[in-house]
Amino acid sequence: MGVLWCVFLLLYYEGSHCSVHSDTGGDQAAAENNSRADSNLQNVTEPPRDPASTVPALTEASPPEEATVLPEPPGTTDAPQPADKGLTPTTQPELSVVPGQSGPLADALPSPAVDAATLCPCDLQIGGCDANCCCDPDCAGELALFTSCSVQKVIVNPRLCSQNVATYALSSTADGYADVQSSIQREVNPDVFCIQSANYEAGLSYAEPAVATVDNFDKVFARFVRFFFGNSKDSSASDSGIQTMSPAYLYGDAIITEDAIGTRQTLRLPASAGTAYCLDASPAAFLKDQMSTCIRNLDLARDCTTFGALNLQAYVNLSILSDKTKDAILVPVEVVSITLQSLDGTQTLVDVSNISLYDPVLQNLSAGDSVMCSNVVLQVWYTVIYSGVGEVLNMIAAVTLGTITSTMLPMQQYFQIEFKQENKLLMKFSGNPGYVVGLPLIAGSSTADGIVLSADQSGALSLLRRSQDQDCLAAPSQRTPVLFGIDMVSGCTLRLEDLANCTQVSEVLLGILKGQNFPEYVASFGNSLPQNPMDWVPIKNQTTPTGFPSQSCSIPLTLHLEVRWTKFGSLVNPQAQIISITEVIQTNSSNLAFLSGGSFVSVTSSVAFIDVSAQADAGYKATPTIDAKLPFDFFFPFV
Repeated sequence: MGVLWCVFLLLYYEGSHCSVHSDTGGDQAAAENNSRADSNLQNVTEPPRDPASTVPALTEASPPEEATVLPEPPGTTDAPQPADKGLTPTTQPELSVVPGQSGPLADALPSPAVDAATLCPCDLQIGGCDANCCCDPDCAGELALFTSCSVQKVIVNPRLCSQNVATYALSSTADGYADVQSSIQREVNPDVFCIQSANYEAGLSYAEPAVATVDNFDKVFARFVRFFFGNSKDSSASDSGIQTMSPAYLYGDAIITEDAIGTRQTLRLPASAGTAYCLDASPAAFLKDQMSTCIRNLDLARDCTTFGALNLQAYVNLSILSDKTKDAILVPVEVVSITLQSLDGTQTLVDVSNISLYDPVLQNLSAGDSVMCSNVVLQVWYTVIYSGVGEVLNMIAAVTLGTITSTMLPMQQYFQIEFKQENKLLMKFSGNPGYVVGLPLIAGSSTADGIVLSADQSGALSLLRRSQDQDCLAAPSQRTPVLFGIDMVSGCTLRLEDLANCTQVSEVLLGILKGQNFPEYVASFGNSLPQNPMDWVPIKNQTTPTGFPSQSCSIPLTLHLEVRWTKFGSLVNPQAQIISITEVIQTNSSNLAFLSGGSFVSVTSSVAFIDVSAQADAGYKATPTIDAKLPFDFFFPFV
C-alpha cells in the first residue's frame, strides 16, 4: 500500500509541473494579446499580476512571469501544449444577457457601461474640458496645462470580486509640460462578500426613476401597470367579456328599443355634430345623462306633416328592453306631460290621455304665402327609472309642442335624458367623490340646519340660454345649467324704452343674469352632503364699482363665474375638487338717457373653469430594513 501512495504522489507532482509550465506560456501569449487590444488607449501599459508594483507593459520580448496555479480537479485539466507553438489557452466566454428577458422592468432600463476606460466621473461639461479631468476626451489640447488628476482611479463596480480598473497619473515631459499616463489593470477585491459573476449586467447600474407629473403620468403608468397589476391586455379582454355576458345594463351600454313592428335598434337622440344642425344618430348610453340642442332647416309646406322629427309619435311610440337578454320585458314610454307653446311663448299643459290628437297640423296664413305648423316637437325630456341590478323599470317623457311659422326657420329643438334609481334620495350626485366633466354643479343656500338644495338641481347654478331671436324677455325661464369643466358663453339683447328708469332696468337685468333663486354655496365635491357645511364653498361676489353713481346709471350687463378647481388624491385616479367660485358682475356707467330711446343693450353671462392643481409630489416606499439576528460565530474564521 505504501508503494502505491508513493507512485501516486510522483505522478501528481509531475503533472503539476507540466501544468505550471504550459500555463506560464499561455499567460505570456495572453499578455501579448491584451497589449495589442489596449493599443487604442494613450500610453496604455499592462501591469503585472502584482497590483502593488508598477512596471512597463509586457511586450513580446518580456520574460514570462512566474504564476502559481492551483491544480485542476481530476478530469478537468487540459492536456499540456508545446510551448513553441504559442497557443493561448481557451478562455471562458463572458455571459451575455439580453435586456428585457430577465425581468418585467428590464426593457425600461438603459444599457449599463461596464468598460472602465469609457467612464469619466469628472466629465461634467458637455463638449467642454473640465480642469484637471484626466479622463475627459474633450481635453486633448489642455492636457499639457494640468497640474494634477482630480480622478486617479475609475472603478466600474466596487462590489465585483475582480474587474478592470482605469488609473490616471501625470508625468512631466522634457519641455516641462504635463503628460497623462493612463493604464488598465486587473484588481482583486479583498472583500469576502463580493460578486463573483453577474448574470444580469443591467442590474449593476441604477436608472434614475422618472418622476410622474400630470403631463407624463399616463406614459409612466402604462410602463409599470402590467408589472404591478397584471397584463393590461388580459384585464381589458376579461372586462369586455364580463360586459358582454352580463344580462343587465352596465354603465355606458347602449339602450335597446323596439318599435311597433318589432324592429330592435339602439335608442338615438338628435344632437348637433360638427354643425348646429340636428343629426339623429347620437346613441343614448345607460347611466349617462345627456342634453343636446340643435336646429333644423325645414320647408313647412312639405315637411310639416311628413317629417318624422316633428311628430310626437316618433319619440314616444316605442318600447325599451328591460335588459339585454332575448326574453327581456318591453317597457313602453309613458308620456307624463304635454305642454303647448303658442307663438308669443305662452305655455299650457294639456291632457295626455290621447296623444294622437297632437299630430302636426299645417295651416295657411292670410298674409301672403306664409304657412304655420302647429304641434311641432320643441323639447323632449326622458327620465329612465332603473333598479339596483341594472334593469330598466320605467321610462317617462315630458314633451313641449309649439307652433312655428316660415319666418321662424330654422327651428330649434332640445332633447335630454336622465337616469334615476328607484327608492333613492331625490338628491343626485355629480361624481363620487370628485366632479365628473359634463355633470352640473351642485348648489344651494345656507340655513341654520345646513345647506338647502334648489328644487330644480339641474338649474341651481345656470346661465342664459341662447334664444332664436336673441331677446332676453322672450323666454326668461329657459336657462342652461353650469356643467363642470365646460366653459360656456351665452347672451341676449334687451331693448330699453323711453320711460324706463335706472332702478327698474337694473333689477330686470340682474334677474336675467342670475335667474331665480341664485344659490349661495357650491358643493366642493360631486357627492358633498347638505348636512356637512364644511364641504361647501361660498360664492364670492365681485362687482365693478361705477365712477360717478350720482350722475350715471349703474346697469349690470355681464355676469362671469370663475370656478377654480384642483385635482385631489393620487394621479392614478385624481378627483376634481372645487376650491373657490367667484361671481364677477360688470356694470355700465353710461347715462340712462343715452341708452334709452329704443336702444338695444347686450347682456352676457359666462363661466370659466381654471385648473389650479399644484405639482404632484412623488411618493416612494421606504427602503426595507434588515432586522436579522445572526449567531456570534457566523463569520468565523474571517472575523
